[in-house]
Formats: sequence, structure tokens, C-alpha cells
Amino acid sequence: MKHIGNLFEKYRLTIKAPQGSVETEAVAVIEKVTGFKLKKVQVVYTVSTKTLSLNIPSILKTEVLFKREQILNELQKNLGKDSSPQVLR
Repeated sequence: MKHIGNLFEKYRLTIKAPQGSVETEAVAVIEKVTGFKLKKVQVVYTVSTKTLSLNIPSILKTEVLFKREQILNELQKNLGKDSSPQVLR
């Protein structure tokens, strides 16, 4: 007998999060890690290159990039390895 949680396992492994979901999650994670509240329009995710770009003032960008590894690790934990950004710039 199969467990109900295992029924969707193949879909969970193959389906990736859409661009909007990654951007929304990135805004939440950046606020959690750094304390800076960004708007969703300030964050752009490119799916093909797995790059998360920030359109914010340079002084804030420096502070966010200082905690780059922590932000990327948190995104990977929340979104999964295949759906999470690999580069933050």
C-alpha cells in the first residue's frame, strides 16, 4: 500500500518553481536575513541562468551581497535545489 505523500513524488522532483514564486520567496528571505524590505519589482529572476538580480541602491546591494551565501542557502532550503537561484548579483 502506497502512502499518500508518495503519490506526488515524481511531480515534486521534476516540476520547478515559476519565476514569480522565486522572486516572491527571494524578497521574503532577503528581509529575513538582512532586515531590508524590498519590493517584488526590485528583484528579477532569470530562469535560464538561475540568476537573481537586484535593482536596488548600491549601498543596500553591498549589504545584501555581503550575506549572499546565507541568502542562497536559505532559498535552496525553501525552494529545493533545482528551483533555487545559483547566482545573486
